[in-house]
Amino acid sequence: MLAPQRGERVLDVGCGTGHLTRSIAELGAHVTGIDSSVEMIDSARATYPQIDFRVADAADFSFAESFDAIFSNAALHWVRQAEDAVICMARALKPGSRFVVEFGGYGNVRRIYTELENALNEVAGREAKASNFFPSIGEYAGLLERNGLLVRSAQLFDRLTRLEDGEAGLRNWITMFREELLRDLSNDQRELVFELVEKRTRDALFNEGSWYADYRRLRIRAVKEE
Repeated sequence: MLAPQRGERVLDVGCGTGHLTRSIAELGAHVTGIDSSVEMIDSARATYPQIDFRVADAADFSFAESFDAIFSNAALHWVRQAEDAVICMARALKPGSRFVVEFGGYGNVRRIYTELENALNEVAGREAKASNFFPSIGEYAGLLERNGLLVRSAQLFDRLTRLEDGEAGLRNWITMFREELLRDLSNDQRELVFELVEKRTRDALFNEGSWYADYRRLRIRAVKEE
């Protein structure tokens, strides 16, 4: 969908450790990657020193020169200031240029999050809600179009995704992505939370020795109005 062309300026928003940024660069584009994580940018720079990587907040950045395309994968659902991010990205694009993103959409990991929230309430009496931004097509399209980005295509689709580490896969995923909800729990409480979530999601999300995350992705292509 991005179809980067040789010589184009492309901005990768939420580039992480830079692997997809490198793939774009290999097609001949002049690509810049930004991410708010200093550690990830340090890793990207060390691995791909020929690419321009910068530490920047997706909801608060600017460039002196505009871009022919913006790309983002699996990053924008972490940006709570969603409209601020859209405004920054729209400003960074040339008129007529394209915007191609994919991230967690409405209902993403709903089963895991619901059972994790229930388990935390039962074990620790803690009201905990996922803080990610998981919009519907209509919600995100509205943000884009009121900021000058005309939506050309949009999909919201389920993508069940196998987790690594076999039997430990689900608890490792929870520890990686929802650690803030587990803070201040005793070891026994953490273990009980994991056991409850595993028990209640096993029928739907465990198959042939592996856990699966119930991902739902929002994929959008838009162009900046001229």
